[in-house]
Amino acid sequence: MTGVKEPMTAAASPLRLGLAALLLGLGLGACGPQAPAQEAAPAAKAPAVADAAETKDAKKVEDRFEVRVEAPETAPAGREAIAKIHVEPKSPWHMNTEFPVALKVTGPSDVEIELADQRGGDAQCFDDGCLTFAIPFTPKAEGAKELKAEVKFAVCGESACAPDTVNVDLQVEVNCDTDALC
Repeated sequence: MTGVKEPMTAAASPLRLGLAALLLGLGLGACGPQAPAQEAAPAAKAPAVADAAETKDAKKVEDRFEVRVEAPETAPAGREAIAKIHVEPKSPWHMNTEFPVALKVTGPSDVEIELADQRGGDAQCFDDGCLTFAIPFTPKAEGAKELKAEVKFAVCGESACAPDTVNVDLQVEVNCDTDALC
C-alpha cells in the first residue's frame, strides 16, 4: 500500500447513500402518512400528479372523471343559447374544491360569449361530486359555429391529487327563426 486512499465512488459512499435515503424519505413524507414498508411498492403505482400532467391517456382520464357537454345542436341567430360543461369525478375520486378551477371559452367573432372566463365562484355546481359551468352565448349570424372551451380542475383520491386541463369543442348550427334578424 502506498498510503494514498482511493476516492469513494458515488455508489459506495455511505454519506451519499444516507443523504439519498433521507431525501427519498422526505419526498414520500410530503405526500401524506408513510405506508408500512411492505406497502411501499404498490403505492408507487397510485395515480400521481406527474402521471396526470405527462399523459393524457383516455383510459386513465375515464378512470378518474367524466366530462359531459350539454349544448344545443341548433340555435337561432340573435338569441341567447346556453351550453354546459359538466365534470364528474368517478369513485373513489372527488373534486378538489381548493384547486383554482377555471373555464376559458373562445369562439368566432360573430358569436358573443357572455362569460368567456370563469372561476369556481361562477360555476353552477362546484363541490366534491361535480363541477358545472354554464356558457351563455349569442350567435349573430347563420352557419356552423364552433366554440372552444378549456376547463382546468383537479380530482383527488386517497393518496394523490391530479390536476387536469380538458379541451372541449362545441358545435352549433345557427339558423334564422321568424323573430330573429339575420
